[in-house]
Amino acid sequence: MVSRQFLTFVGKELNEIKLDDILLWLESFQLRDFSQNTINNKLAAVKSLFSFGVKTGYLSANPAAMIKTIKAKEALNERILLEQEVKELIDAAESQRDSLILILLYILGLRISELVGLNWSDFQPTEEEIAVTIFGKGHKTRTLLISPQLWSELQQLPRSEKTEAVFLSRFGNRLDRHAIHRLIKKAVEKSGINPHASAHWLRHAHACHSLNHGAGIDLLMKSLGHSSLAVTSRYLHVKPSECSSKFLDLD
Repeated sequence: MVSRQFLTFVGKELNEIKLDDILLWLESFQLRDFSQNTINNKLAAVKSLFSFGVKTGYLSANPAAMIKTIKAKEALNERILLEQEVKELIDAAESQRDSLILILLYILGLRISELVGLNWSDFQPTEEEIAVTIFGKGHKTRTLLISPQLWSELQQLPRSEKTEAVFLSRFGNRLDRHAIHRLIKKAVEKSGINPHASAHWLRHAHACHSLNHGAGIDLLMKSLGHSSLAVTSRYLHVKPSECSSKFLDLD
Protein backbone atom coordinates (compact mmCIF):
# COMPACT_ATOMS: atom_id res chain seq x y z
CA MET A 1 0.00 0.00 0.00
CA VAL A 2 1.39 3.38 -1.06
CA SER A 3 0.48 5.18 2.17
CA ARG A 4 2.27 2.59 4.30
CA GLN A 5 5.35 2.74 2.04
CA PHE A 6 5.36 6.52 2.36
CA LEU A 7 5.12 6.52 6.17
CA THR A 8 7.86 3.90 6.41
CA PHE A 9 10.11 6.00 4.18
CA VAL A 10 9.72 9.26 6.12
CA GLY A 11 9.80 7.55 9.52
CA LYS A 12 7.49 10.10 11.14
CA GLU A 13 3.95 10.38 12.40
CA LEU A 14 1.54 11.82 9.84
CA ASN A 15 1.11 15.09 11.77
CA GLU A 16 4.89 15.59 11.84
CA ILE A 17 5.45 15.30 8.11
CA LYS A 18 6.52 18.44 6.22
CA LEU A 19 6.55 19.40 2.57
CA ASP A 20 10.28 18.55 2.29
CA ASP A 21 9.61 15.00 3.46
CA ILE A 22 7.13 14.45 0.64
CA LEU A 23 9.43 15.99 -1.96
CA LEU A 24 12.29 13.78 -0.80
CA TRP A 25 10.09 10.71 -1.11
CA LEU A 26 9.06 11.65 -4.65
CA GLU A 27 12.68 12.32 -5.58
CA SER A 28 13.59 8.78 -4.50
CA PHE A 29 11.41 7.44 -7.33
CA GLN A 30 12.91 9.83 -9.87
CA LEU A 31 16.39 8.62 -8.93
CA ARG A 32 15.25 5.06 -9.60
CA ASP A 33 13.88 6.04 -13.03
CA PHE A 34 10.21 5.43 -12.21
CA SER A 35 7.88 6.74 -14.90
CA GLN A 36 6.17 10.07 -14.32
CA ASN A 37 2.79 8.35 -14.45
CA THR A 38 3.82 6.04 -11.61
CA ILE A 39 5.11 8.97 -9.55
CA ASN A 40 1.88 10.88 -10.18
CA ASN A 41 -0.17 7.92 -8.97
CA LYS A 42 1.88 7.69 -5.78
CA LEU A 43 1.53 11.42 -5.20
CA ALA A 44 -2.25 11.16 -5.66
CA ALA A 45 -2.40 8.44 -3.00
CA VAL A 46 -0.43 10.55 -0.51
CA LYS A 47 -2.54 13.63 -1.25
CA SER A 48 -5.62 11.56 -0.53
CA LEU A 49 -4.11 10.40 2.76
CA PHE A 50 -3.46 13.96 3.91
CA SER A 51 -6.87 15.16 2.70
CA PHE A 52 -8.51 12.48 4.80
CA GLY A 53 -6.44 13.57 7.78
CA VAL A 54 -7.64 17.15 7.37
CA LYS A 55 -11.29 16.13 6.95
CA THR A 56 -11.23 14.04 10.13
CA GLY A 57 -9.60 16.85 12.07
CA TYR A 58 -6.43 14.89 12.77
CA LEU A 59 -4.42 17.35 10.65
CA SER A 60 -4.71 21.12 10.45
CA ALA A 61 -3.16 21.40 6.98
CA ASN A 62 -2.34 19.33 3.92
CA PRO A 63 1.32 19.87 2.93
CA ALA A 64 0.89 17.66 -0.15
CA ALA A 65 -1.66 20.09 -1.59
CA MET A 66 1.19 22.43 -2.50
CA ILE A 67 2.76 19.87 -4.87
CA LYS A 68 1.57 20.08 -8.45
CA THR A 69 1.28 16.97 -10.58
CA ILE A 70 3.77 16.96 -13.45
CA LYS A 71 2.31 16.00 -16.78
CA ALA A 72 3.96 12.87 -18.08
CA LYS A 73 5.97 13.14 -21.28
CA GLU A 74 4.17 11.72 -24.29
CA ALA A 75 6.39 8.77 -25.18
CA LEU A 76 4.08 7.11 -27.68
CA ASN A 77 6.55 7.77 -30.50
CA GLU A 78 9.07 5.59 -28.67
CA ARG A 79 6.71 2.61 -28.78
CA ILE A 80 6.00 2.41 -32.50
CA LEU A 81 7.35 -0.45 -34.58
CA LEU A 82 8.20 0.00 -38.25
CA GLU A 83 6.19 -2.11 -40.69
CA GLN A 84 9.29 -4.16 -41.44
CA GLU A 85 9.81 -4.79 -37.72
CA VAL A 86 6.23 -6.05 -37.42
CA LYS A 87 6.91 -8.53 -40.23
CA GLU A 88 10.14 -9.64 -38.58
CA LEU A 89 8.32 -10.17 -35.30
CA ILE A 90 5.63 -12.30 -36.95
CA ASP A 91 8.27 -14.32 -38.82
CA ALA A 92 10.00 -15.02 -35.49
CA ALA A 93 6.93 -16.72 -34.00
CA GLU A 94 7.59 -20.28 -32.84
CA SER A 95 4.38 -21.80 -34.24
CA GLN A 96 1.47 -21.15 -36.57
CA ARG A 97 -0.70 -20.38 -33.55
CA ASP A 98 1.77 -17.80 -32.25
CA SER A 99 2.09 -16.26 -35.71
CA LEU A 100 -1.68 -15.87 -36.00
CA ILE A 101 -1.82 -14.30 -32.54
CA LEU A 102 0.69 -11.65 -33.59
CA ILE A 103 -1.10 -11.09 -36.89
CA LEU A 104 -4.48 -10.54 -35.25
CA LEU A 105 -3.03 -8.21 -32.60
CA TYR A 106 -1.59 -6.09 -35.40
CA ILE A 107 -4.20 -6.37 -38.15
CA LEU A 108 -7.13 -5.66 -35.82
CA GLY A 109 -5.28 -3.51 -33.27
CA LEU A 110 -6.54 -5.69 -30.42
CA ARG A 111 -5.84 -5.45 -26.73
CA ILE A 112 -4.54 -8.69 -25.20
CA SER A 113 -7.77 -9.16 -23.22
CA GLU A 114 -9.76 -8.88 -26.47
CA LEU A 115 -7.60 -11.46 -28.23
CA VAL A 116 -7.71 -13.89 -25.30
CA GLY A 117 -11.50 -13.62 -25.21
CA LEU A 118 -12.01 -14.52 -28.88
CA ASN A 119 -14.43 -17.43 -29.49
CA TRP A 120 -15.18 -19.19 -32.75
CA SER A 121 -18.75 -17.89 -32.56
CA ASP A 122 -17.40 -14.33 -32.76
CA PHE A 123 -16.52 -14.87 -36.44
CA GLN A 124 -19.29 -14.46 -39.01
CA PRO A 125 -18.49 -14.90 -42.74
CA THR A 126 -20.00 -12.28 -45.04
CA GLU A 127 -20.04 -12.15 -48.84
CA GLU A 128 -16.50 -10.77 -49.18
CA GLU A 129 -14.88 -10.68 -45.72
CA ILE A 130 -15.20 -12.13 -42.25
CA ALA A 131 -16.83 -10.02 -39.54
CA VAL A 132 -15.36 -10.37 -36.05
CA THR A 133 -17.25 -9.23 -32.95
CA ILE A 134 -14.84 -7.84 -30.37
CA PHE A 135 -15.80 -7.50 -26.71
CA GLY A 136 -13.76 -4.54 -25.48
CA LYS A 137 -13.30 -2.39 -22.39
CA GLY A 138 -16.37 -1.30 -20.53
CA HIS A 139 -18.39 -4.20 -21.98
CA LYS A 140 -18.51 -2.39 -25.33
CA THR A 141 -18.61 -4.37 -28.55
CA ARG A 142 -17.38 -3.47 -32.00
CA THR A 143 -17.23 -5.31 -35.31
CA LEU A 144 -14.00 -5.61 -37.30
CA LEU A 145 -13.10 -7.37 -40.55
CA ILE A 146 -10.47 -9.90 -41.59
CA SER A 147 -9.71 -11.38 -45.00
CA PRO A 148 -10.94 -14.81 -46.15
CA GLN A 149 -7.27 -15.88 -46.36
CA LEU A 150 -6.65 -15.08 -42.69
CA TRP A 151 -9.92 -16.78 -41.75
CA SER A 152 -8.82 -19.89 -43.63
CA GLU A 153 -5.54 -19.95 -41.69
CA LEU A 154 -7.37 -19.52 -38.38
CA GLN A 155 -9.64 -22.46 -39.16
CA GLN A 156 -6.59 -24.72 -39.30
CA LEU A 157 -6.00 -24.20 -35.59
CA PRO A 158 -6.93 -27.12 -33.29
CA ARG A 159 -10.22 -26.92 -31.40
CA SER A 160 -11.15 -28.14 -27.94
CA GLU A 161 -14.23 -29.69 -26.39
CA LYS A 162 -13.45 -27.77 -23.20
CA THR A 163 -13.87 -24.27 -24.59
CA GLU A 164 -14.98 -22.20 -27.58
CA ALA A 165 -11.73 -20.21 -27.38
CA VAL A 166 -9.88 -19.66 -30.65
CA PHE A 167 -6.43 -19.76 -29.07
CA LEU A 168 -5.69 -22.75 -26.87
CA SER A 169 -2.98 -23.86 -24.47
CA ARG A 170 -1.33 -27.24 -24.94
CA PHE A 171 -3.89 -28.64 -22.49
CA GLY A 172 -6.83 -27.49 -24.61
CA ASN A 173 -7.78 -24.61 -22.33
CA ARG A 174 -8.20 -20.96 -23.24
CA LEU A 175 -4.79 -19.32 -23.59
CA ASP A 176 -4.27 -16.70 -20.88
CA ARG A 177 -2.68 -13.27 -21.14
CA HIS A 178 0.50 -14.40 -19.37
CA ALA A 179 1.11 -17.00 -22.09
CA ILE A 180 0.61 -14.29 -24.72
CA HIS A 181 3.19 -12.09 -23.03
CA ARG A 182 5.68 -14.97 -22.92
CA LEU A 183 5.32 -15.92 -26.58
CA ILE A 184 5.66 -12.29 -27.65
CA LYS A 185 8.77 -11.91 -25.50
CA LYS A 186 10.33 -14.94 -27.23
CA ALA A 187 9.48 -13.58 -30.68
CA VAL A 188 10.89 -10.16 -29.74
CA GLU A 189 14.17 -11.70 -28.59
CA LYS A 190 14.45 -13.87 -31.70
CA SER A 191 13.65 -11.04 -34.12
CA GLY A 192 16.13 -8.63 -32.54
CA ILE A 193 13.74 -5.68 -32.52
CA ASN A 194 13.35 -3.28 -29.58
CA PRO A 195 13.47 -5.54 -26.48
CA HIS A 196 10.73 -3.50 -24.80
CA ALA A 197 8.21 -4.30 -27.55
CA SER A 198 4.95 -5.79 -26.32
CA ALA A 199 1.46 -6.66 -27.50
CA HIS A 200 0.34 -3.07 -27.03
CA TRP A 201 3.12 -1.92 -29.34
CA LEU A 202 1.36 -3.86 -32.11
CA ARG A 203 -1.84 -1.94 -31.33
CA HIS A 204 0.11 1.33 -31.57
CA ALA A 205 1.67 0.15 -34.84
CA HIS A 206 -1.76 -0.70 -36.24
CA ALA A 207 -2.93 2.84 -35.51
CA CYS A 208 0.05 4.65 -37.01
CA HIS A 209 0.47 2.43 -40.05
CA SER A 210 -3.24 2.53 -40.97
CA LEU A 211 -3.24 6.33 -40.70
CA ASN A 212 -0.14 6.55 -42.86
CA HIS A 213 -1.87 4.42 -45.48
CA GLY A 214 -4.93 6.65 -45.61
CA ALA A 215 -7.33 5.45 -42.91
CA GLY A 216 -9.54 8.19 -41.48
CA ILE A 217 -9.23 9.19 -37.83
CA ASP A 218 -12.94 8.50 -37.18
CA LEU A 219 -12.64 4.99 -38.61
CA LEU A 220 -9.53 4.32 -36.54
CA MET A 221 -11.30 5.48 -33.38
CA LYS A 222 -14.13 3.00 -34.00
CA SER A 223 -11.75 0.19 -34.93
CA LEU A 224 -9.65 0.61 -31.78
CA GLY A 225 -12.70 0.98 -29.56
CA HIS A 226 -11.65 4.37 -28.18
CA SER A 227 -14.30 6.31 -26.29
CA SER A 228 -12.92 9.68 -27.39
CA LEU A 229 -11.50 11.10 -30.60
CA ALA A 230 -8.94 12.95 -28.46
CA VAL A 231 -7.35 9.61 -27.47
CA THR A 232 -7.08 8.46 -31.08
CA SER A 233 -5.74 11.84 -32.22
CA ARG A 234 -2.47 11.16 -30.36
CA TYR A 235 -1.46 8.95 -33.26
CA LEU A 236 -1.67 11.84 -35.73
CA HIS A 237 1.43 13.37 -34.17
CA VAL A 238 3.59 10.27 -33.72
CA LYS A 239 4.94 9.66 -37.22
CA PRO A 240 3.47 12.36 -39.46
CA SER A 241 3.77 11.72 -43.18
CA GLU A 242 2.98 15.33 -44.06
CA CYS A 243 4.33 18.58 -42.64
CA SER A 244 4.31 22.22 -43.78
CA SER A 245 8.12 22.20 -43.56
CA LYS A 246 8.11 20.33 -46.88
CA PHE A 247 6.91 23.52 -48.54
CA LEU A 248 9.90 25.58 -47.36
CA ASP A 249 13.32 25.61 -48.97
CA LEU A 250 16.34 27.71 -48.01
CA ASP A 251 18.36 26.76 -51.12
